[in-house]
Amino acid sequence: MDRNSDRRISAAEHAEGAGAMFATMDADGTGNVTAAEMDKAQAALQGSSGLSSADKIKAVDRNGDGLLSKSEHVAAATAMFEMMDTDGDGSLSVTEFKGGHEALPGR
Repeated sequence: MDRNSDRRISAAEHAEGAGAMFATMDADGTGNVTAAEMDKAQAALQGSSGLSSADKIKAVDRNGDGLLSKSEHVAAATAMFEMMDTDGDGSLSVTEFKGGHEALPGR
């Protein structure tokens, strides 16, 4: 995600990475991600985190349709960035990024 190699991830870099992840997960291009699509993407990229894809979607599914929309994904990614930015400087250090991901449920 660190596009400029400054060893920090800006909000813009994080948003770009989240957008790329959504595009990867949305295999059928509908603008929504199913649990099956998320499972397939996770298997290809990193393996399982412990939480089911259905549970991950449910945690951020604002309209309750069982799908992850792009807007729901953006909102969740923004909230995650804000949670990880513990020093409030608008960017993530390596420590903040790793610590934030390790603190996610199911890790």
